[in-house]
Amino acid sequence: MSVFSSTQSVGDSIYDHVIENGRTYHRFKAGKYLLPNDEGEQKRLDYQHQLYTTVLNGKLFIAPIGHRLRTVLDVGTGTGIWAIEVGLEYPGAQITGTDLSPIQPSYAPPNVAFEICDAEDEWSFRHPFDLVHMRAMVTCFRNPRAVFEEAYRSLVPGGFIELRDPILPFCFLTPPPEGCALQEWGEKLMEAARLLGRDWGVATRYSQILGDIGFVNITERRETIALSPWVKGSHNKQLSLLLQHDILAMLEPMSMALFTRVLGWDARRVSDCLELVKRDVQNTKIHAYSEGVHIFAQKPFDSPQRTPVR
Repeated sequence: MSVFSSTQSVGDSIYDHVIENGRTYHRFKAGKYLLPNDEGEQKRLDYQHQLYTTVLNGKLFIAPIGHRLRTVLDVGTGTGIWAIEVGLEYPGAQITGTDLSPIQPSYAPPNVAFEICDAEDEWSFRHPFDLVHMRAMVTCFRNPRAVFEEAYRSLVPGGFIELRDPILPFCFLTPPPEGCALQEWGEKLMEAARLLGRDWGVATRYSQILGDIGFVNITERRETIALSPWVKGSHNKQLSLLLQHDILAMLEPMSMALFTRVLGWDARRVSDCLELVKRDVQNTKIHAYSEGVHIFAQKPFDSPQRTPVR
């Protein structure tokens, strides 16, 4: 694993960005992650964090670790907002956040550190972890099982992995109208992912994969949120508006990169398509929703611990 601590001196090229269709993308292993890393995307990620914490009524994780939380790894940390908030809530724990993009702030608490690395490389951290956390990573990996196996080896006996991911594409409670742009966009999204060799519906099989690896006490819950406030109940409507904001901000960066690189569309065609998709996302007569999985699982206490790197 290529690892660069935020406190180390690294080559300037790590901090360069690839510019494409007016957005900037990570330079380290360029092209591996489809979404940009510019200011607009960073704001979206922080807003998405608000959505996830609202779903959990303010909690940052639900794995039953209790007082044993001493070391935490946040894979795909993005802006580092989750890692920073965990560091503030647990000042006695050491939090490590990893990402392909060096976009994390320099004002993190002293118990929070960030490293630039690829989670699909072999992990070589200097100490094992009590908790490995991954959120909204379903689009990132060609082989998620291999990443989960690295997490298993890097956990202390009795440690937990916690995963939160959407199940793609979006669903419809009632049949969508004929020619629904949102439905067609979802189909094209999954087609492009398959052409990349990625299965973006894999979150439905996370529990099975974790069990096959050796995790125990696997607990899964499904999270369903409407894409617009067509649902009943003030809390559900609040969640739907938070999700809608996130989706509207995500559509252009994800689709522009994926559809131009993989499907061969030009930028104007993508933009025209997305205008129709955005209307559908905001249309309360279209009963679309997002289903996601939230899972935590434990490494058995009698499992051998990985030898730390010296």
